[in-house]
Amino acid sequence: MDPDRRSAWLRKLDEQCPYQVVLPRQQLSDDTDILTFLTLYVGKLDMYVEDEYAAFVRYCFADPLDAASFRSRFEPKERFKFAG
Repeated sequence: MDPDRRSAWLRKLDEQCPYQVVLPRQQLSDDTDILTFLTLYVGKLDMYVEDEYAAFVRYCFADPLDAASFRSRFEPKERFKFAG
């Protein structure tokens, strides 16, 4: 997707689903728990790979309670540490 189309799509997504949670992508583990949670407990949502290296996934929710429930269940207890 070209940068202009991506920017337009992200702006629209931010309007429709402004409550967002970024998690590290679990490349080598099973994400069944997350997908089950999303299909059973969440209304309107979207998700996309956050960066070009596919290291993070941004989960976007229309309802703040859906985002809070998701965050409390799946967000790591330790904050991300970036090399530097």
